[in-house]
Amino acid sequence: MSGSPRVLVVYNDDGALCAGAEEDRLAVAGVRGAVDGILASLAVLGVHAEARPVPASTRDVLGFLSGLDCELVFNQVESLCGDARGESRFAAAMELSGLPFTGNRPRAMTLCLDKTLARAVLRDAGVPVARGVVLAPGSLDPRGPGARALGELSFPVIVKPAREDASHGIALDSVAADAGGALGLCRRIHDRYRQPALVEEYLAGREFNLALLEGASPDEPRLLSISEMDFTGFPEGAPRIVTYGAKWIEDSPEWRGTRSVAAVVDEPLADRLRSAARGAWRALGLSGYARVDLRVEDGGRGRLAVIDVNPNPDLSPDAGFSLTAQRSGLTHAELVAWILDAAQSGRSARA
Repeated sequence: MSGSPRVLVVYNDDGALCAGAEEDRLAVAGVRGAVDGILASLAVLGVHAEARPVPASTRDVLGFLSGLDCELVFNQVESLCGDARGESRFAAAMELSGLPFTGNRPRAMTLCLDKTLARAVLRDAGVPVARGVVLAPGSLDPRGPGARALGELSFPVIVKPAREDASHGIALDSVAADAGGALGLCRRIHDRYRQPALVEEYLAGREFNLALLEGASPDEPRLLSISEMDFTGFPEGAPRIVTYGAKWIEDSPEWRGTRSVAAVVDEPLADRLRSAARGAWRALGLSGYARVDLRVEDGGRGRLAVIDVNPNPDLSPDAGFSLTAQRSGLTHAELVAWILDAAQSGRSARA
């Protein structure tokens, strides 16, 4: 790193939910573990840092930022008032304040959270995505255009909220074998999360994660080693997907049956995965750090699709992103230093 600025780690600590089930609160509260890990690594680096929660109300954010006494903000704000859309709003407020901050810009955050927009941008850039359709509340008449659009997809399909992250709304029963089942899952998304449902063709096969760090050029990220989701301990007969339980509910069968491991892939598949991840980074204007999730059919020889792009993924020392960095030869402190240096040098602000 170049120099040691005064750093403030900011995070959401409202514990609120604007929609969803009570268990969704676990992910909202989980950011504190990442903050503690970042503070510990900053101490190892000799960087003076403190942590402070942001106001829960959007209207209080600019006043909060104007009163900060620091040279750089390490941004760990994932929502405001339990609404994931607050993540990009807070980043936009930081841009207005002029304070340098880590991670992604508000445009990239907005695109990635709205899976409808992200899919359109990726598809237009030639990045592979699974075929899908977005169904809004009120569009589920079995004889209406939504049901007809479903009929054009190949089943099974996976149904998830169109603008959530952290696997909110994804459960063991989120894969439907027919249109009737998909419509039922859409209704659940509409009722619980009060937003459209994304229905995508489910690619039965392997799931990979690629961690990316900003490089010297905004368009040329550093790709860390390829990780794969190991589902060997998953409940028998359940679709191999990363559910909310796998990430946040420690006594769930998905938690016990899912783990991130070093991927064993041949070079042609590795090239396909890296090419898609780089394409997603460029198309969505990512900066700082990000994770791209992909699925590949037929043991890695079939269709490949980007299924999610996560700007500012979880930096907890035991989270998948940090574990991938470790497998790539980076300690958690070195990972934090890389992210901090990208923000301090101003590279992220050019993205």
